[in-house]
Amino acid sequence: MAYLFKRGSSMERFVAGLVDDLESGKMDRRQFCQTMALAATVYAAGETAANAAASQGFKAIAINHISYACPDYRKARDFYASVFGMEMAPKSDNGKQAFLTFGPEQGKGGSFLITRNGTTATRSTAVIDHVCYTIPNWDEAKVRAALSAKGLNPTGRDGSLHVYDPFDYDVQFANAVQETAFRR
Repeated sequence: MAYLFKRGSSMERFVAGLVDDLESGKMDRRQFCQTMALAATVYAAGETAANAAASQGFKAIAINHISYACPDYRKARDFYASVFGMEMAPKSDNGKQAFLTFGPEQGKGGSFLITRNGTTATRSTAVIDHVCYTIPNWDEAKVRAALSAKGLNPTGRDGSLHVYDPFDYDVQFANAVQETAFRR
C-alpha cells in the first residue's frame, strides 16, 4: 500500500492506486471494499471537520507525529524502537533522519516519531518538555521491571512513569485509566 505514503496525494490518486492493486491481484474484492468504505468515511469526516473549523476551531483526535531533533538520530531511533517497539517506516532512514511508526497502521490513525539530527530553525524558545505515550494493559510492576532491565531508572507515581532517553529528554509512560485529561 505504498500509495498511502505519497505526499500530496488526492482522493482520485488514492482510489486509482486501490483500483490498480485490485486489478493486479495485490488485494481482493473484500479488501478493496473495506478500504474504500474507510476512505469514504475519513474523507466525509474531514469535509465536516473542515467546514466546522472556521467557526469552532479544529478538534485534535490523536498525536499525528512528533518531530525530535537531537545530536544523533540513530541513538534516538534505536532507543524508541527498543523501548516502545516502534517500527521504522519503509525507506524512511536517509542517514539524517528516520520515521518510526506506532499505534494503528498507517492510514488508520497511526502516529509516527521523526528522529532527526541537528536543531530545527526557529525564532521561538519554546520546547516540548516531554511526550507521554499510553501503554495498554498496564501492569505497574512489569512496566517498571522492563524499563529497569533496559538500564533506565523509572520515576513517577502509580499509572505514570518517567524515564530519560539518551539525550536527557523526559519520556512518560501512562496508564490510560490513571493518566487521562478527563480525570483532572
